[in-house]
Amino acid sequence: MNSKANLRDETLSRDTLARLIMARWVLLAIEGVMVLTLVQAFAVNLPLAAMLILLGLHAALNLVAIWRLKQGGGSHPGEVMAYLMADGEAIAALVYYTGGYANPFISLLLVPLILCAVTLPARYAWVMTIWVALLYSLLARFYQPLALAVSEQAAIDLHLGGMWLNFLLTAALVAAFVTRLATALRRREADLARVREQALRDEQLFALGMQAAAAAHDLATPLSSLRVSLKELTRDYAGDDELAPGIAVMSAQAERMKGVLDRLAAAAGRARAPGAPDRPLDDWLAEIFDHWRLMRPGAQALLQLSGPRPGPVVREDPVLISVLSTLLNNAADVSASELALAAEWDAATLRLAVLDRGPGLGQAGDKEEGWGVGLLLAQAALERLHGTLALNPRPGGGLVAAVEIPLSGLVRP
Repeated sequence: MNSKANLRDETLSRDTLARLIMARWVLLAIEGVMVLTLVQAFAVNLPLAAMLILLGLHAALNLVAIWRLKQGGGSHPGEVMAYLMADGEAIAALVYYTGGYANPFISLLLVPLILCAVTLPARYAWVMTIWVALLYSLLARFYQPLALAVSEQAAIDLHLGGMWLNFLLTAALVAAFVTRLATALRRREADLARVREQALRDEQLFALGMQAAAAAHDLATPLSSLRVSLKELTRDYAGDDELAPGIAVMSAQAERMKGVLDRLAAAAGRARAPGAPDRPLDDWLAEIFDHWRLMRPGAQALLQLSGPRPGPVVREDPVLISVLSTLLNNAADVSASELALAAEWDAATLRLAVLDRGPGLGQAGDKEEGWGVGLLLAQAALERLHGTLALNPRPGGGLVAAVEIPLSGLVRP
């Protein structure tokens, strides 16, 4: 299993493979310039047939790489390594016909090595190092010398000029490729860091959810006993003006706790069910709001719906129900009056806003900037639906909890 995971980690992306192909075309262009310069500018007698065949084979290798990329393959490090070794061999063969190790363009052998070092794991780079070193060593012993009809000083000048030109071309190729590759690698590292951070947060939230589920399960039995006892006390002290009001408050709170546990059980049942019923969005939001009002009768809240009527048909998502309940409860905890749930939608997006007249951001007690556990859970739940949650000051005092979610996450596929 670990070997398969390592193999997936080492495979190259399509962008990297495309950059390697582009680098190979540039390398082919440099090789063609080298041959053309020797033939046209210096009238060197070269085996053109053999060299053209080499250039053709090198181009054919790149066409194979393009075909493999279009077929969805070619990303295995071993296959990429084979291409780069063939690049080095093609360069060495061309240098063999053009003066061997005395040819200043022999440093082009470093290009496949550099490409290998920046794209493949370290072990492949060491193999490529040995390969190009072997090719260079062979070219120091076996090559066809160039016969240039120029003086010795002119030959030296030509050699130095060739080194200068080769340096410029190689530096430009490496800079263009490595710079783009480094940018892609930095972007990938940033994406991986973001994914790791989200995975860590999801793991913490999962652990918190498991604890909440266990607590809800453990509370069910004592809560049932408490409700039975409170009913008996209500009957026994119905005429007691001193105890009856307190017992009534306790009974109401016990019923509220039972409602919370019932919602948890219902949400779990819907999550296990093969599908939730479809409803018009406006009717569904109104039902959620009315149910919450029953749970918080002391809150003075208004529902504002704005959008095409009837609303789009959506599935009853327990995640969004939980998020709205959390936001409304948080608002009611800090402000019992002037609460509002505003909903607006179009063909693509649902925008919700829970408005209160509480102390606002930075004034939520021990909750840093108002972000408690409930809001963190709500934010994580919305992200799974590709939605967002933002807390903003409300004009005139208070807070606006703004939710934006694509309707595609609520419409049944």
